[in-house]
Amino acid sequence: MNDSVPVSAVLLTHTHSDHIAYYPLRALEQMALPIRLHEASVGQLKDKHYSGRRFGALKLAPFANDVFDVGDFLIRPFEVAHQPWCATFGFEILHQDRKIVIATDLCEWENLLGHFVEADFIFVESNHDLALLRQNFNPNSRYHLPNLQTAELLMAVIEESKTSPKHVMLGHLSSHRNTPRLAVQETTQAFQRAGRRMPFALTAAPLKSPSAEVRL
Repeated sequence: MNDSVPVSAVLLTHTHSDHIAYYPLRALEQMALPIRLHEASVGQLKDKHYSGRRFGALKLAPFANDVFDVGDFLIRPFEVAHQPWCATFGFEILHQDRKIVIATDLCEWENLLGHFVEADFIFVESNHDLALLRQNFNPNSRYHLPNLQTAELLMAVIEESKTSPKHVMLGHLSSHRNTPRLAVQETTQAFQRAGRRMPFALTAAPLKSPSAEVRL
């Protein structure tokens, strides 16, 4: 975490262990950072990750389905279809006239399109390549967007938006069934096959390190 950038809270999309776990909870407790999570996820978080520890100083700040504030940002949560029995959310993050959309761990996007429209920056899941999935099958991949579906989502966003995003970052890539280069390549080729111009910068988040800074 960059100490030069003040952090007001941590947004939690859902309680799967690749997003939150015991030791990150301990770190957040020590830093006294509040965790903003959906009210339906509070019990799951405690059952899955407390591991018998009381976490008496951990700051949980549940949200419902309404807009809420974090520092100078307005946060609009939206539920996404992911794995059954695990409430999962994306976020519109609004500040002045800028809009950022964060959405990972989703298996369909058609009913979510409105949240992406008119975004300045989009961080969206591009989880796996279908050919690599056939070589290294994982049944849980059905709960995630493959590269080509992400490309379809982005083309739909461009079609519906008056102003295109400035930057799109592909994220939540499978370490066994995708690579950053392949994710960017498949989306780029999908636009080319459709005869569509890509009006935004496209990058993919590294698998195990911070991404480069994006300025809007």
